[in-house]
Amino acid sequence: MRLLLCLFALPLFGCAADLCATSDAPAIRLGDGVGGAFVPYEDNQEVPLRSAPQGGFGVTVLIATDGLPADEDTLADVQLDVSIDGELKGTFLSANAPLRCRSSEDGGLITDVVVGFDSAQFPTLDDFIAINGDVVDLEVGVTTHEGPSAAVVLPVTINLSR
Repeated sequence: MRLLLCLFALPLFGCAADLCATSDAPAIRLGDGVGGAFVPYEDNQEVPLRSAPQGGFGVTVLIATDGLPADEDTLADVQLDVSIDGELKGTFLSANAPLRCRSSEDGGLITDVVVGFDSAQFPTLDDFIAINGDVVDLEVGVTTHEGPSAAVVLPVTINLSR
């Protein structure tokens, strides 16, 4: 029945399944948001540190995808790295992250992700004082279990006062 609705509605409105289809040029964007809204981070934007689920601290992000398959069953592995001046300061693999289709606009969304710093190099929040106001690179890669992948490097400014 749903397929029939899509076939009849496609010429007028498009089919929701097409919103999250695979393309030849997949891409991802990092951002923030509340209640399903996505607001992309700009280059060098000030971002706060938060507690990371893997321990330590990091930058919380939403990952918006374009051209990667996304639906209620799609899982992806997310590689989360942070570096300063080309030196790796944290790396973490978030396996089996749900990649859901956004109903309000094209593409998918991965939520509840923290790009974390290595807790051995930064064991307490006080250890971040030396990099407060510095630019760090968030390096994020998403690989769906179906195979397509995309990656992004985004410079952001650490702000401990936010």
